[in-house]
Formats: sequence, structure tokens, C-alpha cells
Amino acid sequence: MSKLNLAENLEVDQHDIDLVEAGKSERKGRVTCTIALSTLVVCLGASFQYGYGTGVLTAPSPYIQDFYNSSYNDRYGDLQELGLDILWATTISVYCVGGAFGALAAAPIGDILGRKGGLLLNNVFSIAASLLFGFSEMANNFEMVIIGRVILGFYAGVGITIVPLFLAEISPKNLRGAIGFNNQLAITVGILVAQVLGIFAWNTADTWVILLSVPGSLSVLMLLVLPFCPESPRWLLIKNHNASGAEKALKRYLGDDDVAVEMAEMRVEFIEEQKEPKVGITGLFTNKNYRKPLIISICVHAGQQFSGINAIFFYATEIYYMIWPNNDDAVLWATVGTGAINVLVTVIAVFIVEKTGRRKLLLFPLAGMVFFMAFLTVSLNIADPDANDPWDFISLACVYGYIVCFAVGPGPIPFVLVAELWSQGPRPAAMSLAVQVNWWCNFIVGLTFPFIQEAIGAYTFLVFMVFLLAFAVFTFFMVPETKNKTFEEIIAMFRVKGSEPPVENNNSEMIEIEKYNQKK
Repeated sequence: MSKLNLAENLEVDQHDIDLVEAGKSERKGRVTCTIALSTLVVCLGASFQYGYGTGVLTAPSPYIQDFYNSSYNDRYGDLQELGLDILWATTISVYCVGGAFGALAAAPIGDILGRKGGLLLNNVFSIAASLLFGFSEMANNFEMVIIGRVILGFYAGVGITIVPLFLAEISPKNLRGAIGFNNQLAITVGILVAQVLGIFAWNTADTWVILLSVPGSLSVLMLLVLPFCPESPRWLLIKNHNASGAEKALKRYLGDDDVAVEMAEMRVEFIEEQKEPKVGITGLFTNKNYRKPLIISICVHAGQQFSGINAIFFYATEIYYMIWPNNDDAVLWATVGTGAINVLVTVIAVFIVEKTGRRKLLLFPLAGMVFFMAFLTVSLNIADPDANDPWDFISLACVYGYIVCFAVGPGPIPFVLVAELWSQGPRPAAMSLAVQVNWWCNFIVGLTFPFIQEAIGAYTFLVFMVFLLAFAVFTFFMVPETKNKTFEEIIAMFRVKGSEPPVENNNSEMIEIEKYNQKK
């Protein structure tokens, strides 16, 4: 049987294609110890920290603002209330700005250093941010907190861009969604832990620096454990052209010495990638094959932030005070309960995503969110805030119903789906762009929501309801099902006939293999 050398240590033959065709339905992957450990380490080290950084400022905000005030007064003179508000708003918002630039940097970092290598290097930023937080009070320097937030945001931006790629590339196709959901699960756990520690553990003027510095310890843990986990087999074979390394990694991840089908599948994917030029972010806009997956990738991430989840969390506390106006402890426990529901439902979603599929798990929860948001708008405007009104409890039920729907679909699905829509070549750039959109939309919502809320009050939810309705219609017509499909099968759904550039290879055997692939 004749073979073609496509790159150093990388070979493909007709037998590879036959193996892929014959093995599509044979192997059912399982969660091996290596997959479990790798997933736990990268999610705890990166995704968890994103969630933690998102929720950590809520509880200690009075103490941090007091520190800002005293630090500024000692060094620059009196700080007016408006100035303090601007500094605090900056502290919150620069996290998103750092995240957007981190997402931009994630594509070259993940391609050059590998998925594992990029995540390992990224820990430097988390540790640096934690050191800035830890020594800011000692140095009497509030600027160190703001700079630390930028750096931690950068770390989170790189992390939540590379982690979904890594999880998608190490997972068997029948478990890719379930394993990918752990990224969102870790984010929700991070938010919940930040709430619990901020309310019940380190909620004093002397301990808020400890609360902010927690991410550094998790990065140290990742630096100690992740080196023992294999690199992404797809990156090793297709990007690094290391066939033997990819085979060893696959054997460890799958827990099986027979990985011929998976190796053949990646080789065939490599052939298809050779038809396309090297892709950066700008290249995503010039290839007709990328048009539809690019629109989907951008819209699902924009839809996640414009769904109004941040507005819901804001109003949740006000609703709790309507129900328990003189019981701060009850409100605190209810706030933590909201985060716990988010975590619990995401755990359930991990076990149903492979049965239900991505499309249904995105579409039906979106419809539910539209319903709950509409009913919440009605109940908030009818309820009497000065009385123990039954409508307050209806509002509470709407908040919980909305969070359940978000945690099942629009929360986790975008990170899983975007990682599945692309071939190995453009995948990092596409993920980087989609996550940047997520960060900037988060920034826009955070910046505009207080003004919208002040202007129209509870009717704010109608604005988000329009976005949700538009996103549901978009999902119905545009988003395909990717459950139990190989990467090549998913990519083939978007391939525009006649748009592929010619391969610069005169070998007749390569041409025959290409023709065979086009007939599939």
C-alpha cells in the first residue's frame, strides 16, 4: 500500500480513510483516569478562576472601597464620592478588558506552545495578580488592586479560550459535550465559592486581601499537577507533526492500546486542513467555508451575555429583600442559594447533554428564559414592595426558573459548541474571537445596565427579552446539531462546494484521496 509523507513523522494512506469509515460507530469512549485528572486540573486551574474573579468583589466591596479611600487620601488628598465610584467601576470593568485581550492572545499561545503548554505558562499571570492583591494593603497602594484585576482578567481570557479547545480535543466524540460542560460547571462553582468565602469566611477589613489572592494558590496547584497530563493529541499530530507523541497521548487518554481509528481520523482531518491557508483571526472573514460557523460562534457568545443573566443576579438580591425586608441573614443565604442552583443544574446538564444534544439544550431553555423574563417583568411591577405580597414569591420563582434555564443551555453550550464547529487550523482563532466577543459584550452590559435600570426600572428585562427572542429564532434556523459527530463530519456541513483552494501537491495519490473525501 502506497503512502504519502505530508509532514515529518506524519503519514496518511487509503487505509486511514477506510478505518475512519469503519470505526465511526464502533468505539464508545469512556472517562478514563487521565481524562478525569486533566479535566479536573484545567477546569479548577483556569475556568474556576474566571468564575471566582467574576464573583469575588461583591461581598468585600465596602472594605476594598474603604482601602481605596484611605490609600488615595494618604497619597493624593481627599477623594470625592464620584471619584471613588469611578475607581470602583474601573476595578470591576477592567477585568473584562483584560479578559478580551487575553482571549486575543490565546490563539497564538495555544498554537505555538500547545494547549497544555499555553495553560502552564498562563499561570504566571494569575500568580502575579495574586501577589499584587496580597501586598496592596501593605504597600498602601490601591493601584495594585486595579492592575491585578487587569492581569487576572488576562489570565481568565486565555484560560477560558484554551480550556474548551483542550477538553474537546482530548474527549471521545460520544463524551465531548459532557466533558466540555465541565468548563461551565467550574465557572459556576468559582462564582459560588467566591460568594461563600466572601460572606462567611474572609469578610473583614483584615482578610479581603486573602480572599482576592486565592487564585494564585490554584495556579500553583496546576503547575504541580498538569505536567503529568498528556498534551492534546490533535495538537501534537496536526500542529506539531509528532505522530508518536500523539499516539502515546491518545493511548493514555482513551485507556486503550488500539488507537488506529482515532489516529486515522486525525490524519484525514490533517489532509482537509492542507487545503486551507494558515488562519488567523482576519482569515476567518475571508473564507466562504467559515462564514456560517463564524456567525454562529459570534452570536452564541453574544447571546450568552445579552441574555440578561447579570441583570437577573442584580435583581435577585432586591427580590430577596422584598420577601425578607428585615432579615439580612436570610437574604445572604438566598443569594448563596442562587449560586448553588446554578451549580446544581449545570451538574445535571453534564449528564443529559449527550442524550439531548446541543441544539435542543440551547433552543428550549432560551424559550423558557423568554417566558420567565416576561413574567418577572409583570410580577415586579405588580408587587407591592412595602408589603408581604404573594407576587414577590412569584418573582422569586421566575428568577430561579430563569437561572435553571440559563445553567442548562446558554451558560455552557457556547463554549462547547464553538470548539466543535471548527477544524484544527482555524479553531484557536475562532475560539479566540468568540470569547473576545463574550468579554466585550459582558463589558457593554456591565457598563450600560446601571443606566438602563435607573431609567426604566424593572422594564429593563424587556430589553433583554427582545435579545433572547432574537437569539432563539437564530438558534432555530442557524445552529446545527453536533452530537456524536466527528470534527470532520461537522466541518463538512459548512463546506461550500467549489470554494476550496487547490492543494499545491502534484502527487496523484493525494488527488485520489481528496476525490475520495469529496465523495463521502
